[in-house]
Amino acid sequence: MDFIKDVWEGHDYIPRVWDDWLKDRKSKMLVVLADGKQVGMNRVRFLADGSAWFEGARVHPDYRGKGLATALGERSMELAADKGVRVFRLTSGTWNKQAHRQIARMAFREASRVSVYAPPEGAKMFPQKGVRKAKYADLPDVVRAIRTSREFRISSGVMWDTFAAMALTRQMIARAVGKGEVFLTDGALAIVVEGAEGPGSWRQVGFLTGEGKAAVRLVRHFFGMKGRKADRRFVYAPQGSTVIGALRRAGLKRDFSLILFERRAAKG
Repeated sequence: MDFIKDVWEGHDYIPRVWDDWLKDRKSKMLVVLADGKQVGMNRVRFLADGSAWFEGARVHPDYRGKGLATALGERSMELAADKGVRVFRLTSGTWNKQAHRQIARMAFREASRVSVYAPPEGAKMFPQKGVRKAKYADLPDVVRAIRTSREFRISSGVMWDTFAAMALTRQMIARAVGKGEVFLTDGALAIVVEGAEGPGSWRQVGFLTGEGKAAVRLVRHFFGMKGRKADRRFVYAPQGSTVIGALRRAGLKRDFSLILFERRAAKG
């Protein structure tokens, strides 16, 4: 991993998750070999919605500008297509113009933009009255609430789970209900996820819609629940969502923003 040691001023996350990635049977890792050494890498994750998620693309500084990142991406799509995958997604920070140009060369299009909000470090939150987990009997109403929401439309119809975007199909919504990940209160709905990778753990709200104060109540409830300690807590909100103002008024701050890119395989 010597060629990524200086990424993000030495704060690249890949060294912390490397072992977990190697053990994950639902993903593939690829490397580029040049002059007898490894000079590039990426990861392909096969998600529950049937899509492929590309992440962790890195190229040695001495070998950039030679098309290696594009070669990794194209090979990743070939592997995914061999498994019947038709939808490919990835993300990049809004500031990373160089990556955006390379992504465009692979014929990905911008699907949506999302900002990630987090409470101040040490902020205390507690379970809220009037919040409950959705049941299977709620599924028709939950599907309708999600798929007619502004957040569904402006997010390109996705939720975020373990730092990846997945399509909110009826099947995926039913899966979230079955896992107890859909929270309801009067006027709002949230899909929440607990996760861990490497030494870190988190609680994230991957989809949030509804009236502002009610939406914040769901966030406070989830972040305040007892259970496994979370190192990080954050909320994904598509840019343009009306819940963003409520999150800010509740004291949450924007941590970072991302662009979601998507490519669909040609039919036939």
